[in-house]
Amino acid sequence: MHSANYISTIDRYHEQSRPIRSLIESIITGIGEPRLLTDQVALHSVTEKLIDLYPFVDLVYLLDENGVQIAEFGADESGDVSQVMGRGQGLDRSERPYFKFAKSDTHVHLTEPYLSSVSPELCISATLRIEQEGRIGYLVIDVDLAAMISFLFGDTLRRRIEPFFRVLYGLFAAAMLLVAGVLFYSSMSELVHALMEPGWAAELQFKPFEVIVVLTLAMAIFDLAKTMFEEEVLLEKDLHRHSTTRRTMTRFVAAILVAILIEGLLTMFKVSMGYSEQGGVATLMVFSAAALLVALGLYVYLGALAEKALLGKSGHRQQLRDQHEDY
Repeated sequence: MHSANYISTIDRYHEQSRPIRSLIESIITGIGEPRLLTDQVALHSVTEKLIDLYPFVDLVYLLDENGVQIAEFGADESGDVSQVMGRGQGLDRSERPYFKFAKSDTHVHLTEPYLSSVSPELCISATLRIEQEGRIGYLVIDVDLAAMISFLFGDTLRRRIEPFFRVLYGLFAAAMLLVAGVLFYSSMSELVHALMEPGWAAELQFKPFEVIVVLTLAMAIFDLAKTMFEEEVLLEKDLHRHSTTRRTMTRFVAAILVAILIEGLLTMFKVSMGYSEQGGVATLMVFSAAALLVALGLYVYLGALAEKALLGKSGHRQQLRDQHEDY
């Protein structure tokens, strides 16, 4: 129903690269036993426990010293571990970057994020060289990057129930679009009725204002429903970034702001033509819209400064850690 936000995921990866690397290294070194090269039952058991503890692990497989795949295990849609029907068995992966670098390194090698061939998600592969009685092999695990970041932030439960919330938001947006359609039909009916009546010349002075008011309300509701559908259903949101909330709030307030301005201007037009005596109300509406616009600009500006400061502080801490490790 929605597309993954790859840019947000990659940004999060670079911000949290240190804990991500530490966690993956601890996982693969914890299971990298030499007996896995010859014991498929042990490999299946280890994979089962691994995916049960860390649901972001997609695949666990072995390569021989020439980069040919020996075995592969993964989790199906229910989360159960199963051998993937021998898929990949005997496949030559010697040209893959994670094998080339791991072949010349005894430490855990971690790739940069890339699109998985199993699912349309960003993943990371970790490779560890293992030996048993002169036999050399390479243990590889594929990790769903977005799921791992959610795991680190304690956001796994929310991701599981998020589809339910998307359905509810979709229903609310559809109901609001239906209301906007009813208002549009009502305004058009009023306009046609005024033109078809014999005394339409007298009605023509008042009906356009009524029609425009209803149309403005319909437009505001439509824009609000459109914003809700885009932000909550179609887009993949990063709730840990203030910019996501700021964007939603900006679009929501902008829709209300347009409705208030049009209503205030229409009231002022009525006053100038002598059809209304609510000049004070119209003036207050225009000034309220102006104050709302200033407040919105201040909110966006301060929010951007706050996020910039947070990102700068995070980058500074990362730089200090790097300098400490260099020494």
